[in-house]
Amino acid sequence: MANQLEKVSIRGLRATHFEQIAWHIHNTERDGYYYGNKEQYDKRKQKIKIWINNLISMARDKNNVIPK
Repeated sequence: MANQLEKVSIRGLRATHFEQIAWHIHNTERDGYYYGNKEQYDKRKQKIKIWINNLISMARDKNNVIPK
């Protein structure tokens, strides 16, 4: 039976970790890099960008704390 992945821990990470990922996404867009089917890649990238930007917003919110 396969393991079901529902959660990913961000314990010990900070907003700067997520901003670094966003920076890499931005650079691949700027440079035009992608792999595989471009249409599918772009769809995945859009979902990832939304996810990472939401993480950055939550991590920068003074009311939120990421455990060490």
